[in-house]
Amino acid sequence: MAVTVVVVSGPIGAGKTTLAQGLARRFGALHLHSEDFLRKHGGDGSRRTRQELTVALDRETGGRWLADGVLAALRGHGPGAPSHTGRTPGILIVDAASSEAQLDGLRGSPGLRVVHVHLETPEPEQALRDAERRSRATHVHERPATAEVAKPHLPEQPPRTPHEDTTPTTVEAARAHAAERPLRTPSEGARPDPLDAARPSEERPFTAHQDSERDAFEATWAHPAERAVHALASLAELVVDTAKTPPDAVLVRVASRLGLYGPPGERLVDLIIPGRHDGVDTRPLTAQLAPHYAVLFRPDGPDPRPSREELEDAFARGHRVLVESAGPSASGCIQAAGIAPGRVRRVVLACRSEGRAFDWVGLREAASLNAPTDLALTLAGDLAATNWASRRFDQLTDAARHHLEELERVAGAPVSFLAPSPEARHLIERRPW
Repeated sequence: MAVTVVVVSGPIGAGKTTLAQGLARRFGALHLHSEDFLRKHGGDGSRRTRQELTVALDRETGGRWLADGVLAALRGHGPGAPSHTGRTPGILIVDAASSEAQLDGLRGSPGLRVVHVHLETPEPEQALRDAERRSRATHVHERPATAEVAKPHLPEQPPRTPHEDTTPTTVEAARAHAAERPLRTPSEGARPDPLDAARPSEERPFTAHQDSERDAFEATWAHPAERAVHALASLAELVVDTAKTPPDAVLVRVASRLGLYGPPGERLVDLIIPGRHDGVDTRPLTAQLAPHYAVLFRPDGPDPRPSREELEDAFARGHRVLVESAGPSASGCIQAAGIAPGRVRRVVLACRSEGRAFDWVGLREAASLNAPTDLALTLAGDLAATNWASRRFDQLTDAARHHLEELERVAGAPVSFLAPSPEARHLIERRPW
């Protein structure tokens, strides 16, 4: 069985990590960081260093290094190992691919079903997000502002322009390049700073730390590997502009593309509705049916109800859901439970009858309101006195059988469950549930 691997591409600040974290948190996906794979090849250091190492690895392995890392992580977790959420991951998500060769390496790996998602965002937005990310990292690690000031270049090493291809040709050369920190040139042809274009000047008090951050962003943003990422949009199954789409909407679009919400019209919900009769107790019926269901709850009961995400997960896995209503309305029950009417498979209407002064009008009104598919009947009074020992429908007295037949005609539904007396511990099932 193929394992689904979601591989995300996109420029700096497009929201790749946010999407990966959302899939991991919401659906239990196994989040694989491409940076971790690079570290195994000596890719510690700045983003610029990782860019150059990525290009060098692509040249030496034909892009296979990313697929090899994914396969190794998959072997490490095993087919049944849980993710950090405690759920077995049905999907893996790789938070960054930067070349067509890497995508080809993943698609050519046996046992992997690859879904490529590309995230786009305008360059000024990239700069703002990158600055915000750096600011959060600075506060978390409590780094002094002067720690990021770039070292000046030596006279014999003039600063490179963004148009120069400084990519090392080997992995060793990329690792050796880790110590270099390119700065912008003050030449007239230098590219405008996206941060300057995105923020008013009065909101940008100058500090050496901020200037260094702008230098670092521009250097990585202008690197050939970063510029080549934009071309991957034409290879993706789904392209999302994250400047126009908030993170929760991005997650919904990607999850829908992966089919993680399940078929919307699959009928997996059964309802238990009490009829308009005194003394109707639905608890014995609920207790008997509960083992057949993955989710059981009462919308207005004291116990915590399943969350929207838990219900969606159950539907996506094809699990059945049983809902016990406290009120006499099926429509009110599913509205309170937050379940679409198209999800309902069966409606069981619970009734109590002594056989004599039975409320036939109330039964007809309840049937008209709820359109039951089944009836659950509790016998009381004289009917219970003469049938309490019955364990099968064919053991009922003639009077009881005739009464059940008339109930079925009025309600338009069969009596599928019968308690021969109010004290009965087990209901007689007329058909397999």
